[in-house]
Amino acid sequence: MEVKDRVVIVDEKNMNRLIRLYDGIKDVDELSKIVNNHLAVAMDEIEEDCQKVEG
Repeated sequence: MEVKDRVVIVDEKNMNRLIRLYDGIKDVDELSKIVNNHLAVAMDEIEEDCQKVEG
């Protein structure tokens, strides 16, 4: 299975935290947008850290 075909499973603890943080998630599409935004930020930070180490 390729990485692009992977499915992210949000555990109950994190789902409850997301619901509290975002005052109720309405549907899976909304959850997907939130998770992907946070993932993008995390990857940007990892890339920046790698560039600092390499540079």
